[in-house]
Amino acid sequence: MAKKVTKKSLKNSLKVSSWNVAGLRACEKKGFHDWVAQESPDIICLQETKAMPEQLSPELVNPESYQATYVPAERKGYSGVATWVKEGIEFKHLGGLGIEKFDCEGRTLITEFSQFIPINCYFPNGKRDHSRVPYKLEFCREVAKLALKLKKKKKKEVVICGDYNTAHHPIDLANPKTNTKSTGFLPIEREWMDEFQTQGFRDLFREFTPDENGHYTWWTYRGDCRARNIGWRIDYFWSTEDFLEEVILCNHSPEIMGSDHCPINLFIKK
Repeated sequence: MAKKVTKKSLKNSLKVSSWNVAGLRACEKKGFHDWVAQESPDIICLQETKAMPEQLSPELVNPESYQATYVPAERKGYSGVATWVKEGIEFKHLGGLGIEKFDCEGRTLITEFSQFIPINCYFPNGKRDHSRVPYKLEFCREVAKLALKLKKKKKKEVVICGDYNTAHHPIDLANPKTNTKSTGFLPIEREWMDEFQTQGFRDLFREFTPDENGHYTWWTYRGDCRARNIGWRIDYFWSTEDFLEEVILCNHSPEIMGSDHCPINLFIKK
């Protein structure tokens, strides 16, 4: 049964937003700052920033009311994550995965707050020829392993957010039957998500919207797919199970443009 949400419970919540911006410099020109000003998340996790900090505008390097930390890939114009935290919120960055072949691609930034630890992740794409699927699955398992290690060591719940590049179930994409051989919906990728669940992680969006299809976070630019809502749900907030007690709501913002992905949002108790 989906959890019930009231306006009162949302009013004083801590809002975390995650968004694959598909190039932050491009997204900046498509209303990114307007989205930040209007939605005012307390914590913003960005993926696929595709830029070195020195390539960014002053407004992105030192955004008003936020402290921004960027983890770029060594390769220019590729991958990269960033986490923005509102001024006045105490936090400590814990780094990346600690594994060079993943960290060199700027895929992870772990941050510790008083009540939880979010891991901002840009999971690898398996590629059309599936050549990076083994790399992707190794990354997935290392993220899960580290999350469980942090939970035990820090005695805090962990939230793993970002672009997972995998749709878990048939209801998570518009055309499941025609994509069984496409990376992002391969049986081996979906089996990892099953494994992830058995380790005690929960897909927070499905705690509120358990059985409905049509809820997507990415749409190809081809064929007017976004307007027709022919998409995939590949961006998630998953958490360690006990964190569910802190969660008020998890939802999507498909109306927000600026990228081929939309922002996703998590509201938690302060």
